[in-house]
Amino acid sequence: MGVYKNISVVFSKETDIYFNLSLENYLLSTYGSGRTSKFGPNSPLLYLWRNSPCVIVGRNQNVWSECNLENIKEDVKIVRRFTGGGAVYQDLGNTCFTFISDSKNYNFQNNSELICAAVSKLIVGQKCEPTGRNDLCVNGLKFSGAAFKVLPNAALHHGTLLININKGSLEKYLTPEKSKLAKHNVKSVEARVTNLAQFKPDVTHSEVWNAIVQEAMDFYGVKEKEVYEVDYSSEFCKESSFKDCYDKLTDKQWIFGKRLMDPKTYKNRFDFGSVEFCLDVKEDTVENVYIYSDMLNADLIDYMNGKFNEGPFKMNAEEFKKKFEDAECPNGGEAIEQIKSWLLNQLSNKE
Repeated sequence: MGVYKNISVVFSKETDIYFNLSLENYLLSTYGSGRTSKFGPNSPLLYLWRNSPCVIVGRNQNVWSECNLENIKEDVKIVRRFTGGGAVYQDLGNTCFTFISDSKNYNFQNNSELICAAVSKLIVGQKCEPTGRNDLCVNGLKFSGAAFKVLPNAALHHGTLLININKGSLEKYLTPEKSKLAKHNVKSVEARVTNLAQFKPDVTHSEVWNAIVQEAMDFYGVKEKEVYEVDYSSEFCKESSFKDCYDKLTDKQWIFGKRLMDPKTYKNRFDFGSVEFCLDVKEDTVENVYIYSDMLNADLIDYMNGKFNEGPFKMNAEEFKKKFEDAECPNGGEAIEQIKSWLLNQLSNKE
């Protein structure tokens, strides 16, 4: 691209998911603000990190249905991230990448192709390509999933890279809906994914990281990089923005939310992801609405949750129609129309 002098590369020396996600949020929220000159605020930023065993759910997912909580023990942490998308299991056989840039130059597709180009140079002769809404595949098998968050002045694109993950743990800890598996014509989440080590048994995380860094430098047309290694002793850990984020990520209420014991539930899978309405209904009055989704557009679901919880309303299609009319969202697009049409049809058939 030739508009930057260098890129900034941040390596986390920690494997604590709460630390690493807090750092990622810190990098995004302070990008270009001038407060993070030590992380090159005027340069594209690449953040590379790994986590000890953990299960990470998307911002708006129902943790009770996406995870096998009975199997998740103390040595496996559970966390809710700030981006949309689906649940993932990670261990030290997985590498995470994060691209952060100014929002006007953010391009999800370019980043995905950059990762594929880097991987293709490591596993020569294999077909590596972006597929679906947010996956990267090699020979048709998924080795990476991604999500994003766009702020007015900065954008984030992060994802996983399965290098030598314990695939048996995917089945043990994750409970994806059957319709999602059927869409990909597989019977288990394990059957859909692959490790890069399957194609290059001696591949290392350092090799993958170096390949991504070099590909990023080539893409941006720079010959220099500023490298930062960070851990709990780093100065930014003392800042309130980092500590507040860490506290939120470890908060049980944020992770699990409120679980309804006997909700009226409506669930469907669309091309853009699954959507689930859980209704707290008492005597024909909807008192609370919990909308869950693995949509990448997490802000839309947040917006809808707000609009549907402005006060109790009657349990009928007409009242829901009014709620949808009030919930018109600038970035909702066709998605909100499809959700509206489906749910109103479901409610009308119940009346």
